[in-house]
Amino acid sequence: MSSSKDASHRIDQRERFTLNEKICDAHIHLFPDRLMEAILHWFVQQGWTMPYRQPTEELLRYLENIGVTSAFVLGYAHKKDMAAGINLWLKDLCQKYSWLHPFAALHQEDHDLVSILSQALDEWDFPGVKIHTFVQKVAVNDGRLWPVYRMLSERRKGLILHLSGMPIEGPYTRVENLTEVLRSFPNLKVTIAHMGLPKDFSLAIKFAASYPNVYLDTAFILGNPRFPVQDEWLKAIDENPTKFMFGTDFPIMDYSPCDAIQALKQLPLSEETKSLLLWDNAMSFLNSHR
Repeated sequence: MSSSKDASHRIDQRERFTLNEKICDAHIHLFPDRLMEAILHWFVQQGWTMPYRQPTEELLRYLENIGVTSAFVLGYAHKKDMAAGINLWLKDLCQKYSWLHPFAALHQEDHDLVSILSQALDEWDFPGVKIHTFVQKVAVNDGRLWPVYRMLSERRKGLILHLSGMPIEGPYTRVENLTEVLRSFPNLKVTIAHMGLPKDFSLAIKFAASYPNVYLDTAFILGNPRFPVQDEWLKAIDENPTKFMFGTDFPIMDYSPCDAIQALKQLPLSEETKSLLLWDNAMSFLNSHR
């Protein structure tokens, strides 16, 4: 396992990667220090190496140094009565760093769920919500989440969903659970994180092709030696170039986000498609052209 000293050296001295293209990382996680350390420690206990364990300011400086100019910051809450505090912290952070876009945390057991969400979406103008089905132990078709989808749909705000068997497969993480949600809210703006891998890529891309506002993100996939690029991914991206967004999962990852950027740049895709993945699709998801 890398020590904190080694990781700090890695961030300060390692990659310096510059691109002419603008880069949006549509999947990063930042939390208050104690909560972030607890999350990373959980992964270490599972046998992962978590090299990016630095203060928030240093992590953001690292992203800037490798060429990231915009990022979706995804909050989530592993138990009730946490979401409001996380969202307040995200609001303050993203006011300080205007290139960050905060996605609100919520928990299905919060009694004031609608109020928490209204504050984030209406008062603070968050662009959307993150639901981490594995951490929250909730399926996306759970009836307690229907008011969330209704509010997001009415406001044309975005929903980032952890529907993936990474790091661990579970009954809540299957993409098929999204079927009922999309039938009820066909215009809901949704990103299926991690491309639905490892088991549900085919269904994820079917949803993206069938519904106007369903996207996939590449978080924890590109540049990761565990996931060599598959021909079916390239075919799907080539056929649906406006439906994929670049993401990394930084800092909850054990390889370099710079490797992810380089891997995308090396894909046998057109430069126009790469630009869509790196920037334009994320801006469309935000309804922004900054």
